[in-house]
Amino acid sequence: MQADVLRRTLADQWRALAAWTVGLVLLSLTYAAFYPVIRHSGINFQNLFNQLPAGFRDAFLGAGVSYATPVGYLGTELFAFLVPALLLAVGVTATSRALAGEESGGTIDLLLATPLPRGRLVVEKALAGVLPLFGLAAAVWLVIAVLGPAFGLTVDLGGLAVALLAVVLLATCFAMLALLVSSASGQRGLGAGIAAAAAVATYVLNALAPSVSSLQGVDAAASPFHWSGGPSVLADGVSWTGLGLLMAVPLVLLALTVGAYERRDLSA
Repeated sequence: MQADVLRRTLADQWRALAAWTVGLVLLSLTYAAFYPVIRHSGINFQNLFNQLPAGFRDAFLGAGVSYATPVGYLGTELFAFLVPALLLAVGVTATSRALAGEESGGTIDLLLATPLPRGRLVVEKALAGVLPLFGLAAAVWLVIAVLGPAFGLTVDLGGLAVALLAVVLLATCFAMLALLVSSASGQRGLGAGIAAAAAVATYVLNALAPSVSSLQGVDAAASPFHWSGGPSVLADGVSWTGLGLLMAVPLVLLALTVGAYERRDLSA
């Protein structure tokens, strides 16, 4: 059996993924179409942002970034919250039910009765939950790359690709956390809930840390939202350290999941 579980799982969720893709394409196109209005009234929006506390402003705009520029507009509207939240929701939903859903549906015995090792089962289920995120990110990239210039929304396409890769890896961090908790407990709701709570906590940490002296530096060490570059990612890029952490954390969580699932007694 060559990746049979991966293929079957992807086939089972293609309708939902198609709907997510269409939704993200339309959303990205809508934001692109609004950019000429924002550019025309850019100074008014920038003055509004400048009245906010510096920490709060930087959390949504990025330090030293003008909202009226293409990188500032996309960073604020897409990368500050919206695209990370949507990809995170897709990834966490898929991985939290990847194995726990098989248990609750009574089909896990059929999978475990095959010669497929548990470790490989975990890996294929993890891949089935994460690979679609790359497709969703690619759809956003295509909209901005192909249609963005028609609205004056021109950015470095290589930088945009790296920024979207960072967002995918960000979502993967929490998706793998959901997989670990749900597969170890057999409860998909618990996995999704803990992953969502961790995402909210680290997002708030990343937003508040620059303004709270006792938290400064903690976001760089503990928040995937900081590692991914945040709203200024298109202007400042993603650090190699950030990318490295975004790759390492999911791999560590996946390894923990494999170990926990191989030791778990599923005979009850």
